[in-house]
Amino acid sequence: MQVPPQIRLNIGKVFLITVVYTLVSLFLTTFVHSVLHSPFSLGPSELFSHERQLLTGVLTSIMAGIVSGSTLVWVNGTLFRKRPFYYSMLVTAIMYLAVFGMIMVINVFVIARFYRGADASFDQMFWTIFEFVTDITVVLYFILWGFITLATLFFLQVNDKFGPGILIKFLRGQYHSPKDEQRVFMFLDLRSSTSIAERIGHHEYFNLLRDLFAEITPIILKYQGEIYQYVGDEVVISWPLKKGLNNANCVRCFLEVEEYLNELAPYYLKDYGCSPEFKAGLHFGQVTAGEVGVIKKDIVYSGDVLNTAARIQAQCNQYKVNLLLSDELYHLLDHQNQFELISIGSIELRGKVEKVPLSTLKRA
Repeated sequence: MQVPPQIRLNIGKVFLITVVYTLVSLFLTTFVHSVLHSPFSLGPSELFSHERQLLTGVLTSIMAGIVSGSTLVWVNGTLFRKRPFYYSMLVTAIMYLAVFGMIMVINVFVIARFYRGADASFDQMFWTIFEFVTDITVVLYFILWGFITLATLFFLQVNDKFGPGILIKFLRGQYHSPKDEQRVFMFLDLRSSTSIAERIGHHEYFNLLRDLFAEITPIILKYQGEIYQYVGDEVVISWPLKKGLNNANCVRCFLEVEEYLNELAPYYLKDYGCSPEFKAGLHFGQVTAGEVGVIKKDIVYSGDVLNTAARIQAQCNQYKVNLLLSDELYHLLDHQNQFELISIGSIELRGKVEKVPLSTLKRA
């Protein structure tokens, strides 16, 4: 059974968090060992065991990475998707206090039993636990891992702001120097957006857009699309040429969005009094990609293909169809026999000297 892309993406985030937490734990353990055995130290006590601390640190960090990583991804991506960031930070801090406290209670209880013995009195156990919890090392660990947990949540927010894989491209400097690429672009626009906004008001209209974009994102990920821009009620989606053509991903993405919104129509009619539909224009070609901006950087694509795709989408109303694509793109798609092609003819697009052959299609 194939794992949905959104779940694969979340698993990847949890795995990365777990790896980072483990590396941090290894660094801290090595740092403590180096300090205790440095010429400026009196050396470790008889109670200290580097091997035991290393094993405990690694196991704890792996468990913390899996549990807290899964929780943070869930909190950030699903539970508080419509909440402000500070709300997620506050809830994360409370959860961290609870989890850290639980771990400390378990650890100090085991330590107290180990050093005081099974016959230790309640007072002896209590003071052993108290001494452990108030130890400066434990307090510093509490502050450090609290900061790391909140920093993890912040990183997840930043990653979502850029989009899957884009932050890594920034860090690697992949687009620091402009580079040419062959890409497919789809301009996906909400039909009758002006009349809907006038009827339901701009606040409800904003909520409608937010819900729609959230609903279609898993489908875009499923077909390996990258969200390039949100422009008002329009989404610009892009694929590297090979991914867009493979299995006709760029076309199948739109068709599934259309089918899914048809299934959700009763819910949108109930909540917003409308049944939203998208129209789309598809084209491919060479673009130049690179970083632009000084105080707000972004990766920008520049090329005639974007203008052409936008002009193609603008023809959907005139020809009363939801999807238009260039014939040039269609003839490169995989699995053409899965679709029924309906030719529109060669159309003169604004800003284009030569007419562009366009078609629409549906599932065969």
